[in-house]
Amino acid sequence: MVGFPNLKYISSKKTRDNISKGRVKELGNNQDINTEVLLELAPDVVVGFTLEGNNKSLQTIKNTGIPVLINADWRETHPLGKAEWIKFFGVLYNKTQQADSIFNTIETNYNQAKKLAQNTTLKPTVISGAMYKDIWYMPKGDSWAARFIKDANGDYLWKDTKGTGSIALNIESVLEIGQQANFWIGPGQFTAKEQLLDFNTVYGEFDAFKNDNIFSFTNKKGASGGVIYYELAPNRPDLVLKDIISILHPTLLKDYQPHFFEAIK
Repeated sequence: MVGFPNLKYISSKKTRDNISKGRVKELGNNQDINTEVLLELAPDVVVGFTLEGNNKSLQTIKNTGIPVLINADWRETHPLGKAEWIKFFGVLYNKTQQADSIFNTIETNYNQAKKLAQNTTLKPTVISGAMYKDIWYMPKGDSWAARFIKDANGDYLWKDTKGTGSIALNIESVLEIGQQANFWIGPGQFTAKEQLLDFNTVYGEFDAFKNDNIFSFTNKKGASGGVIYYELAPNRPDLVLKDIISILHPTLLKDYQPHFFEAIK
């Protein structure tokens, strides 16, 4: 890798070392890549993504004769679907067998953890998300986040909503359904209970708040401030699932140390 957008969000120690030595250059933003810098790097291939098929920067690069490949892992709705994209990179580096082996290990670990969780009779109730301005954004029932809760044998209270994005709710409707939820997983950008109360005192009415059962992944960051979850979770769904199982069913994974989530104080 010789160039990447938003280098500050990369936490990989190996890559940060290459950045500090000038081996990886800053390319700007995903949807507005600095094509001048990129062309100077003369890469063999550019791997990018596009939300609506209208990334003009990628088209400009393509017009110069540099091959552009689209990474569409973000469109996958099943956690293992995202992880399987390692095979895409395995082909690029002529390491298909190694990529297959890595994915097979992740898949096995995920399914074993799921099976372990499904054997429990207890199914704790769960809410997720938080308010941005006056709207509470909650993952829809077919989303990546909802799937983790389901596979961890949790009862996500908005599991019946259709779609893979977020549903926009007011705090009154969330309180009506989720006030007595056992756990609150992924409270948006908030990293402390005090922050929640400063934003809206109604947050304090939830049982999960009162019982210190709010778990966030945003506190764990890399050396340059990147959130580890955003960088690694799509590639290691087995670790995400084990984290959530350890939260919902703490007796199942003895002495387990979560990789991403921790209770906010």
